[in-house]
Parts: sequence; structure tokens; C-alpha cells
Amino acid sequence: MFTARSVISLALLAGCASTSGAQPHDMSVVHHEAEASSHAAEAGRHASQYDASARAARERCMTATAGTAPTDACWTSVTNPTEDHLREADRHRRMAADHRAASQTLRDAEARACAGLRDDDRDTSPFAHREDIAGVAPLTEPTSSGRVTSQRSVGAVVTFRALPGMTAEWLQRLIDCHGARGAALGHEVPEMPYCPLALREVQARVTSTGNGFAVAIRADDPATVEEILRRARALTSPPAATGTSP
Repeated sequence: MFTARSVISLALLAGCASTSGAQPHDMSVVHHEAEASSHAAEAGRHASQYDASARAARERCMTATAGTAPTDACWTSVTNPTEDHLREADRHRRMAADHRAASQTLRDAEARACAGLRDDDRDTSPFAHREDIAGVAPLTEPTSSGRVTSQRSVGAVVTFRALPGMTAEWLQRLIDCHGARGAALGHEVPEMPYCPLALREVQARVTSTGNGFAVAIRADDPATVEEILRRARALTSPPAATGTSP
């Protein structure tokens, strides 16, 4: 079964760009495309300054050194003084291509993950349906240090109550879709500050509990784990009071 991370990871493996910052997960689709446009413009600027017919001659005179015979030979070399612009144009074209490929990889991953889902399901995080969340608990796993085994926090488990028509497979597809969308947006989703799937490098796996469905959300980065827990716990917290008391 795929997880939100596995769907994204399969797509990211397709990106082997040598350009710094041009791996798919380095930024959003929009930012990749902006970088591609910027590099394409820079390539055009350098290309316009390259002149294939430009020539510059330079003399290189040999100087006698200790133990060698005196010489008056001066060798002439002819170069193209605009050659550097040609190399720079090629470099920026490659960088633009890397960013375009990264953008397309993210788009394709999102399209595959979200295929067949209704528009409202694609646009609304499953964690927006707080009334259908039955509970939240920390997700832990055993860790050993010498002979001592303890539990470490790796994320959170959010349990949804059973709903008509909901299956573990369908909920997993929805989870994967929102994980891929988060990656396509560069994990910058200010309109969904409650959604743990918007965070970078998370894994999410759905299992049936018999009377509902548990979504185990985990990460390796401690700061991300802490944010997963914070967001998950807030899902079952009463909304903050607004206004002032009379």
C-alpha cells in the first residue's frame, strides 16, 4: 500500500538534476517554473552576446630561464572572446530544463495521486472534517540504547469514525492525494495550518480499526514530529473563543 510519502518519493526518484535547488521537493511547482523562466532569460541574454565570428589574437613570448638557451619566439594564439557567453547560455539552459522537469514531476505525481477523486475531496483536507475525528493519540516506536528499550515519539495517530461509503483504500487515496498536493505547493499551505499532510517529509498510512479508520502520520525529523503532534491535537481541541465576555 502506498503512503503519502511513497507516492511522492517515487516521483522524486525521477529527478536526477545536477542543478542546486532543482530537485522536485526543493520548492513548489510555481517556484520551479519561476526559476526556469529566470534561467531561460539569462540564457537568452548570454546567447545574444555570443559572436561565433569574434576573434582575438594573443602573443605568448617565451622567456629564457636559468639553464635554457635564450629565445625570441613569440607564439600567437587566436581565441573567441565571447566563448564564455556561449558556455553560460548552455549552463542556464540546463538549469532551466532541470527546474521544468522538477515542476512536471510534481504535477504528474499530484495528477496520479488525485486521479478519480471528486473536486471537493481534492480541495478539502480530510482533517478539515473535525466532526468525524474520533480521537488523536501519539505515535511511538521502540528504540534501543544498549540493553535499554524505550519508546520514542514519531508522530500521531488520528482516528476517523466509520462513515457510509468510506473504506481504508479510499481514505488512503485521499491521504496520498493531499500529500502530493502539499509537495506540489512546496509545503507552503497557509490556508491549511491544521493539516499534518502539508508538512515536509511525512508518511501517512491508513488502517481499519473495525469501527473506524486510523491514520498513522510519522516523520523522521524531530521538529516535524512535534508539529505533527501539535496539529493533530488541535483537531480535537475546542475552537478558540472569540470576542469578550459581557
